[in-house]
Amino acid sequence: MADSKEKNENDLKQRKDNIRKLDEEIIKNRKIPIECRKKINKRILYNGVILLLILIYLGCLNVFSLYIETSIYLKLLKIFSIFLAVISIIYFEIGYKKDDENIFLYGIEFFIIALLTLFCCYAYELYFNNYNRLLLIIKILIAVYYLLKIIYVNKKMKKEYYESLNDIKDITKKG
Repeated sequence: MADSKEKNENDLKQRKDNIRKLDEEIIKNRKIPIECRKKINKRILYNGVILLLILIYLGCLNVFSLYIETSIYLKLLKIFSIFLAVISIIYFEIGYKKDDENIFLYGIEFFIIALLTLFCCYAYELYFNNYNRLLLIIKILIAVYYLLKIIYVNKKMKKEYYESLNDIKDITKKG
């Protein structure tokens, strides 16, 4: 009897030890490695920098509209629009050559900014009194878009990392 009681205690101790080891393994796998975290942070920082540049650009357009003569301002808008369209084409080409959908997406975003800049030419003439409010609304919408994109990219990249740890797909393919 004492022998079976000692055996039960050893089994219980072994189970507790196994549970503790399993908990440690789960905690270890939940932590994202530094190199993966750096990759996520780099992508988030890149989107943050683009957001900041776009907001500065739109702020400059706002200031220019107040202090530059109308004909010169409209020419500047057209030049900026062409410049942004060229940047978007460069992003499209790089994304196509590298077969990278993220770079291609940046090209689409720059193309949309180029179209918005071109739209500003006509909005300036049509809605002169409300033009600065319109630019403010555009800035807010772009900021919201990029903040949502940053959140989405963060969650997506974490999910991809955790799915890469999941070996169920490999097991089912072997079976």
